[in-house]
Amino acid sequence: MTSTVERRRARIISELSQVQELKVSELSDHLKVSEVSIRRDLQVLEDLGLLKRVYGGAVVVQEKGGSAGVSTRWYHNLEKKERIGQATAQMIQRGDHIIFDSGTTPLQVARHLSQELLTAGNLTVITASLPIVHELGDKPGIHLILLGGVYLPAYELVVGPQTVENLKNLHADKFILGTDGLTFTHGTTTANVLEAEVVRAMANASTEVIVVSDSSKIGLIGLAAIIPLPRINKLVIDNDAPSDFVDKLREQGVEVIVV
Repeated sequence: MTSTVERRRARIISELSQVQELKVSELSDHLKVSEVSIRRDLQVLEDLGLLKRVYGGAVVVQEKGGSAGVSTRWYHNLEKKERIGQATAQMIQRGDHIIFDSGTTPLQVARHLSQELLTAGNLTVITASLPIVHELGDKPGIHLILLGGVYLPAYELVVGPQTVENLKNLHADKFILGTDGLTFTHGTTTANVLEAEVVRAMANASTEVIVVSDSSKIGLIGLAAIIPLPRINKLVIDNDAPSDFVDKLREQGVEVIVV
């Protein structure tokens, strides 16, 4: 589960993006925690590159080129992703074979699996994502298969021909797919061409494709296309998703779960 500390840090990032500068004393009063706790939060967030500490508080950091790592992206739209993760985790049943995509929203699904499944669920989890491995790899109810390939540190996953080859003889009941963009013209997209190739192979190896995405991804188009939207079986998304987008997707036969 997402901790109270992580929620608080997500709140700090959200507020800082709106006002550009925050004081420790103001955050302490607003969030009802000690200034010592706030300073600790700011130090962690600065280490992740999400803000810059200054005397008495913190200021926003201007975005630079390149892709943010999972630890950095974790705090964006955290509460929405947590709701999506909780709803999706309830779809997973004992004995399922599941492929987990990389990214912070699939990671939330892993974090919300029930204790019963984690201890005695007899789940098979297939993934190329190191954060998923760290989250589920030591759980007695899970048999974890880590795909081989070339490691991309910025994305914390493995990709390449070896990864695709590993998937050819595997089958999953469900594929938990994250995305950088959702449009009717380009489908689901990602920022990395090598990742897109692996994700397409994951979709082909799965009976059911479940896309998990917060509504900020609607209308965005990443560098590489993954699969068209009608290929999705289910989309789990937050309640800020535009109703016209949801209605059109349902008309195309996709089950949309709004949380």
